[in-house]
Order: sequence, then structure tokens, then C-alpha cells
Amino acid sequence: MAEEAIDEVSMDGDYGQLVQVSVPLEDAALAFSSRDETGRIPIIIIPARLNRIRNDVLVIGVIGGAAGIAAGLFLSNGIVITLSILIGLILVLVGFYRSLYVRIPEGANGLLTRGGRYLRTIGSGTYVLPPWIYVSHLVSRREIPFNVPVVEAPTNDNVRVGVDILTTFQITDPYHFVYNISAADFDEVFQAAAQDGLRSMIRGMSSTDVIDLQREQMDSLQDSLSNDVQAYGVRVTKINVTYAMPPDDFMHSLEGRQLAITRRAEQLEKQVLALQQQKDGIALAQEEVIAEVERERERLQVLIQKAETNRTVLELEAEAEALRLSKMEARLQENPTAAQFELEMARLAVAQALAGNTRAVLQIGSADDIVRSFVLRDLIEQMPDTDAAGQVTSTSAATEEEGVTP
Repeated sequence: MAEEAIDEVSMDGDYGQLVQVSVPLEDAALAFSSRDETGRIPIIIIPARLNRIRNDVLVIGVIGGAAGIAAGLFLSNGIVITLSILIGLILVLVGFYRSLYVRIPEGANGLLTRGGRYLRTIGSGTYVLPPWIYVSHLVSRREIPFNVPVVEAPTNDNVRVGVDILTTFQITDPYHFVYNISAADFDEVFQAAAQDGLRSMIRGMSSTDVIDLQREQMDSLQDSLSNDVQAYGVRVTKINVTYAMPPDDFMHSLEGRQLAITRRAEQLEKQVLALQQQKDGIALAQEEVIAEVERERERLQVLIQKAETNRTVLELEAEAEALRLSKMEARLQENPTAAQFELEMARLAVAQALAGNTRAVLQIGSADDIVRSFVLRDLIEQMPDTDAAGQVTSTSAATEEEGVTP
């Protein structure tokens, strides 16, 4: 079987990732899809036999033809001789004809040589080639993953970090890759170039930036590696960070600082919230005071309006009283006798009221007042009874006019 015929040729060391094997050309497709005991798939296959002519078939044809001829001669039978020759020629032609067809497996390129000199590179497919043109190498066209670990690379703040990247490359020029370097040597060269570029990149970064490596930084490293391996016909297609972490002690310290910052931020947030609540309380109290002042001002305005209304009413009443008095004065001036009569009638009303009150005490100022009082009494006795309520009021007024005090 092809797997049993694989003869691996890989670089020495524990980190060898690239493998080239030697198998028969017809088993190349199976070899490109088979992993070895370490899980590696070969990227280059060297045909185990360059001569494609099936010598075993030719030998069988020649031996069979010679044996048939000998048997025909021994038996003196021309038919046997003829058949033996035909069978031998057919076997020889089949062996030679099969050597003309060359099949390159899918996903690989074949390098052709003649007399030890490179001719050209052919792609996947079946070709008719003369026996003197050989397929010297089969080179994989697939993208090849390559792991690059870097341990304890120093950052710009002198923290040693570990970074592991997965690089993917493709062999774009099989000729330069095969004849300029071997798979084992390229493993060493590419490993060294990738580690050097990664260390240089880490040296320009801080320890916290290493944890969050950005895609743009990987693109820069990818361009640098592509330039380094371009001479070998290789193009770096992608770089992914699979691991990036400072030492555990540093991470614990970083987590502690981050936790302290978070707690400090929470405290500040609580303080800001409390201060905001205090400000809101003060603002609410101010609004309540302002509202109370506004309500008091509105009450004062109502009282002022009432006072203005009362003052206006009093002014109007005073004007009406003044008008009434002026009119009364005018009537008195026009009818002085009527005014005197009204005065006397008022005095009579007061006297009548006093006469009905046995407890009334009269204060008489002169003798004329005594005489006037007796006269009034006689007049009262001669006057008919009147409405006490109205006369009391008039009599009181008359008494006040004469200076009589009850």
C-alpha cells in the first residue's frame, strides 16, 4: 500500500511541521490526503520511481514470447510460435503505452525534467508524455497552516508575554520552492522569520495591548513575512492570533487593578448620584419656597385689590355724603323756617321719649332750660301717642341738640 511505502523526509526537531514524502506517482493522490502519525500532511511528493515504463510487464512479455517460441520450436508448431510472439509484443506495447500517460492529482502541480534538467510546471490532470520526460516533484497548491509560538517575548514595559499565531501560506512558484529550498529547511527559515517579526512587533507594544492584538497589526506582520519568503515562491495569505497572554502574576495584578478601578468608578457613581439627589432636593425645596412666595404674593394682591375696592367704595360714599350734605345745606338755605321746625319736632320727640322713662335724669344748664322742660312736658301730654321706636330716635337727637343728657 501507498501508506506503507511512504518514506518521510522532514526536518529534525520537535517543531517540524512541513513534510515531504516519496511514493509511487500513481499513489500521489492518496499520499496528499493521508496524515502521518503526528497528524501532518505532506506538501511535496517525490515520485519513488522516475521511469514510468513498467519493467515487470516488459519482462513478462519478453519471457512469455521467448517461452512460446521455444515451445513452438520444440513442438514444431508455427501457430504456437506466432501466438507467443503476438502475446509478448502486446505485453511490451501495453507496458510502453501505459508509461506515456501521466496523471497529476487535483490540488497539486508537477515539475517535469528531462535528463536531470527542469523543463516546465504542469497543473492537475492527465497528460501524454514520452518516457524520457520525468515528473520530478509534486507540489501542493493548497493553503498550508503553520504554527508559530513565541514564549516570553518582552514588551515595551518589560513584561514577558507568550503569543501563539497560526500562519497560513501558499506555494505560488513550485520551481523556486523545490530548487531553492527543501521543505525541512523552509520550516526552519519560516519559523525563524515569523518569530523574529512577531518579537519585533511585541517589543513595540505594551503588555495590555498584546492581549487585544488588532487585525491591522497582523496585516503588517503578514506583509513583512511575505517579503521574507517571496524568494522561495511562497505567499503568506493569513495570520491569526491563537494565544496572547502575559504571565499569570501580571494578569492577577491587572485584574486586581481593574477591579479596584471598577469599584472606584462605582463609588464615584454613587457619590455623583447622592450629590444629584441632594441637588434635586435643594431644587425642590427652592421650588416649594418660590411657590409659597408666589401664593403669598397672590394673596397680598387680592388683599390689595380688596383694600383698593374698599377705598374706592369709601371715596364714593364720602362723595355721596358730601353731595347729600351739600344738597341739604342748599335746602336749609332755601327754607330756614322748615329747618327750625324740623329741629323743634326732633326736640319734642326726644322729650316724649324721656317722659315715658321714669328713670331718666335731666341735666339742666340754666333756668330757661327748666322752663323749657315744663313747657315741653305740657306739649307732650297734649300730643297723641306715636311710634315709640321712631320718636325715641328723634327725641334723642333733639335732646343732644339742647344739651340734655339722660
